Amino acid sequence: MALYEYECSDCEERFDVMRSMTAADEPAQCPECGGTESRRLISNFTSITPGASTLSSNPMMDARIASGGGGGCCGGGCCG
Repeated sequence: MALYEYECSDCEERFDVMRSMTAADEPAQCPECGGTESRRLISNFTSITPGASTLSSNPMMDARIASGGGGGCCGGGCCG
């Protein structure tokens, strides 16, 4: 099951529906006007990844980066 965003063709209301991937492109009933003509939208989403913006708010990541740990060539200091 996934959460999909739709827009009603009748009243232009945007709404979300939890449904299976196989039903994703089927029209969904608008909760505002009851219309059944809708289209699926491409939605934005947020992803949090380690980086400069998360360092000050994530002490575990700060400690991991400061210690040089992390393995691999870049994190382990095996290059250069």
